[in-house]
Amino acid sequence: MGYEYAAEGTVTVTPPIPLSAIRELTEGPDLPIFTVVPGLDDPGAAGPWADIVGLWALIPADAEGPATVGALKMDHTSKSAAIGVPLARFVRLCREAGHGVTSDVKFWGEEGERGVIEVDGSDIAWVETYHPTREPARW
Repeated sequence: MGYEYAAEGTVTVTPPIPLSAIRELTEGPDLPIFTVVPGLDDPGAAGPWADIVGLWALIPADAEGPATVGALKMDHTSKSAAIGVPLARFVRLCREAGHGVTSDVKFWGEEGERGVIEVDGSDIAWVETYHPTREPARW
């Protein structure tokens, strides 16, 4: 077994990114396969393998349809790499297409630690804001 984290939140893209620039996230073969839905409470948010890889919902920027994506909403409990790798992939694709990305993603660990996952250039950084037995860390 490995150490698990729960992470949930929103990553916002400005200006909204064309879905075509990140379509590979919705097609696989890499997991998770992101869905294009209005929000995590949408029944369609639970894409293929959601019971294993959590919810990764690309939120359309307008009600007219999924031509552009304004945000990613995610909710997943797993090892840090199973959360961080797809999140970093989304950030990298947005940055490579010239879009700004901001993160409002929080995480909690098995030992009671908590923190945020920040956008750091074209990557992400896990930043603990609390740990019960040591000084908070950043990785």
